[in-house]
Amino acid sequence: MAIPDGFGSALMGGLVSTLLYGITNLQIYLYFMHYEDGLAMKVLVSVIWILDTLHISFVCHILYYYLITNYGVPTSLDYIIWSLPASVLVNVFVVSIVQCFFARQIYRRMSYKNQKGTGSQQILFVLAQFGFGIETVILEFINRNASVQTQITYYDVTPAWATIVVAEVLITVSLCVLLYDSNSRSVLFPRTKRLVNTLIIYAVNRCLLTSLVAIADLVIAIEVQDTWSIGLDFVIGKLYANSLLASLNSRERVRSQGACTVSDLRIGAVHLTTLPTLSGQIETSREEVRQSGRPEVAVIDNTTNLALDKPWEL
Repeated sequence: MAIPDGFGSALMGGLVSTLLYGITNLQIYLYFMHYEDGLAMKVLVSVIWILDTLHISFVCHILYYYLITNYGVPTSLDYIIWSLPASVLVNVFVVSIVQCFFARQIYRRMSYKNQKGTGSQQILFVLAQFGFGIETVILEFINRNASVQTQITYYDVTPAWATIVVAEVLITVSLCVLLYDSNSRSVLFPRTKRLVNTLIIYAVNRCLLTSLVAIADLVIAIEVQDTWSIGLDFVIGKLYANSLLASLNSRERVRSQGACTVSDLRIGAVHLTTLPTLSGQIETSREEVRQSGRPEVAVIDNTTNLALDKPWEL
């Protein structure tokens, strides 16, 4: 008996998921070794790891059931195993948690006007994809017959993937606009400008990979309506988990890029040779400037605060 082509996609997706799960474990280790965040953040990271572990367990069970235990048994293809909707449920929670995390960080830094507009839209689409995802899982648990899955895909899975893509694009665009506005309103040093550009690139790259996979799964679900999309379903949750962990673990590197010595900066006719750190040094520096007759210049840069001043507090 030949195995349906879609199970080849499922096997490849399972292998990629295993690889991504290994990367998740590495990122979890690096996070707890290098960062001393609050309890809420540590709990969030732990929950992501537990969900990711559950998901890879379900993936292994699905592949073993169809490709090993029931290989050559045609009737096994007529019904979906319980671990398949269970894996979808875990993905729904992972995607929703990660999107809510990024949406909340952006929402806290928006103006009140934008909070009512763009911020509310982000939350709306995140809740919508969560609702469609939960509905899909319930229907798959109730209707285990494989012949019913096409109808479930058309009415529930397709809207779920569509709302995931829209929510992801909204979150990324909002973050880029927020950083760009901070860039344009501040007096920036060249290195700080590069830092803001780096943060924007990080945001776009994070959205690009997850959105491309979601769009591919959406197209396959609509056009093919077969088990080909299972492989991408296996991968999407791992991508979201790693995007969150990568954002947390990149803070140290971003801070090092943003750190600069003021000794290299010349503003107009004023050459700042040292950066006073204590209040007494500040007053001494100000007195020296007054006695020398040079203009006193104050430069305020809040851009790095947006990205680096406790940016991931819950």
